[in-house]
Amino acid sequence: MAPSEVIGVHAGTDNEGLQGKVYVALGDSISAGRFATAQDGTFPALVADKLGMNLNLVARSGAKAAWALPQLGAVVAAHPALVTIELGTNDVGFNTPPEVFASQYESIVAAVAAPQTRVLCIGSWLPSSSLDTIIAQACERHSGTFVSLDGFYGVNDFHAPEGGSSYLGRTDWFHPGDQGHAAIAAEVLAALGAGPAPVVGPLPPAPQIPDVIRTHPK
Repeated sequence: MAPSEVIGVHAGTDNEGLQGKVYVALGDSISAGRFATAQDGTFPALVADKLGMNLNLVARSGAKAAWALPQLGAVVAAHPALVTIELGTNDVGFNTPPEVFASQYESIVAAVAAPQTRVLCIGSWLPSSSLDTIIAQACERHSGTFVSLDGFYGVNDFHAPEGGSSYLGRTDWFHPGDQGHAAIAAEVLAALGAGPAPVVGPLPPAPQIPDVIRTHPK
């Protein structure tokens, strides 16, 4: 993991007693910030800033759900008031068997769920109704909130431009850009009652995902 993908940031306002407390963003390259133009434009940083929370980012590019299992001790040790779990996109892209993903994801949510912790489970960036169902059901079992990204991948403006610049290097089209990160942040904040959800639509049909996922949908 590049050092620039692990950050600790402070921010400012309040939502149901979250201000000044720890927010852990557990996830893959999207949580890590690829490919926002600036570090403060990533969706975890935007959420932390809006809520006035201290951001503890536990994220790695290419991470599948299995990667998160050894990280759970660090997540729990941070005593977070808010945790977002943004995992599944790489499991979709690289065909993790659904039953394996379900077991791993259940373990993740069970470990971080606690009476003093609000847990938000973010759906896959790559379209997958089957994995989103697994995520939503696991989240519900542990009194968390499912945050759907349904339709986001089909919005071209939510993607970074191919070969553009960001604080983590040259962008590809696959990952969200600034508008995509802002839309994800808005969806998370709406789930917390801290703002309106983004309007997504009208949308094209869900793209067919090729073997090489860094490609425009057909």
